[in-house]
Amino acid sequence: MKSIVAITLVLCLLSNQVLSKKHNQEEEHSAFEKSHKKLALSDDPAYGKLEEIQDHPLGSKILQTIALQLRGNESLSAVSKLLNDLKGDLEGKQIDADNERAQIGSQCKKDLQNYSQRISLSINEIKDAEFKAKRLNEAIAVYQAEINEKARQIKVFQAKDDTLRDIRRQDNLDFSTRTTQMKEMVQAFEVILPKLHQVWDVAAAHKAGSFIEEEAINEALVQLAKIGEENPITAMVALTSTLEPTAVQTLIEKMEAIRDSIKESIQAEEEAEAKNARDTDTILAAIFNAIESLTREKASDEEALQETIRNRDIQDKRSRDAHAEFNAAKNGNQQRNQQCQEYELQYQQNTIERDKQIAIIKDVQNIIATKIEVVTCFVEENNLF
Repeated sequence: MKSIVAITLVLCLLSNQVLSKKHNQEEEHSAFEKSHKKLALSDDPAYGKLEEIQDHPLGSKILQTIALQLRGNESLSAVSKLLNDLKGDLEGKQIDADNERAQIGSQCKKDLQNYSQRISLSINEIKDAEFKAKRLNEAIAVYQAEINEKARQIKVFQAKDDTLRDIRRQDNLDFSTRTTQMKEMVQAFEVILPKLHQVWDVAAAHKAGSFIEEEAINEALVQLAKIGEENPITAMVALTSTLEPTAVQTLIEKMEAIRDSIKESIQAEEEAEAKNARDTDTILAAIFNAIESLTREKASDEEALQETIRNRDIQDKRSRDAHAEFNAAKNGNQQRNQQCQEYELQYQQNTIERDKQIAIIKDVQNIIATKIEVVTCFVEENNLF
C-alpha cells in the first residue's frame, strides 16, 4: 500500500512538472507570437500614421480618448460618433469661416476702394486748390502793382495840383502888383491931366505982361507939384513946371497917349489873368477828376484785392484740408489693408489647421475601421492606457 502511494506521488509530481513545463512553453510561445504580432503591427503603415497623428495636439487627444474606451473594454462607436461630430463641427466652422471670409473680403474690397477713391479725390482737390491759389496769388501781385501805380499817379497829380496852385497864387499876386501900379499911374494921369489942361488953357489965353495969367499958371504948377509930391510921377510934375506954357500941349498929348496905353495894358492884363485863371481852373478840374478817377479805381482794386486774398485763403484752406484728408485716407488705407492681410493670413492658417484636423479625424476613422489591431497595439506600446 505504501509503495502504491509513493508511486502515485511520483506520478503526480512528474505530471505537474510536465504540465508546468508545457504551460511555460505555451506562455513562451504566446509571448513570442504576441511579440511577433506587435512587430508586424508596428511595421504597418497605419502605425506610422498614428505616430504622426499623435504628434498633433488634436490627434493626441483623440488617441487618448480611444485608449480610455479600449481600457474600459467599451465600444468604439462612441468614439466614432465623437469623431463624426468633431469632423462635422470643423467642417461647419470652415464653412462659416469661408462665408465670413467672403463677407470680410467684400467689405475689405469696398473699404480699400473707398480709401482709394478718397485718396484720388484728395489729390485732385490738392491740385485744383493749388492751381487756383497760384492764379489768385498772381492776381494779387497784379492788383498790388496796380494799386501802387495808382497811388504813385495820385501822388504825382497831387504834386502837380499843389505846384499849379502855387504858380496861380504867385501869378495872381504878380498880376495884382502890376495892375495896382498901372492903376496908380492912370489915377495920377487922371489927376495931372486936368491941371495940365488948366495950364494950357491959361497959356492959350495969355496976354503978354499980364500979371494975372502968370500968377494963374504958377498956381496950377504949384498944385501939380503938391499932387505929385507922394506920387511916382513927381519928376514929371517937376519937369512940367519948367516947360514953356506953349510946350504943355505936346506934353498933354503924350501923357494922354501913355494913360490910354496903360489902360489898354490893364485891360489886357485883366483879360490875360482871367484866361490864365480859367485855364488853371480847367487844368485843376482835370487833375481833380483824374485824382478822383484814380482814387475810385484804387479803391475798387483794393476791394478786389481783399476779395482775391479771401478767395486765395479759401483755396489755401482747401489745400490744407485736402492734404489732411489725403494723409488720413492714406493712413486708413494702409491700416485697413494691413488688417485685411492679417485677416487673410489668419484665415489661411486656420483653414490649413482645420484641413489638417479634418484629415487627422478621417485618418483615425479609417484606421479604426480597418486596422483596429494596429490602434490597440499603438495604444499599448505608447502607454496610452
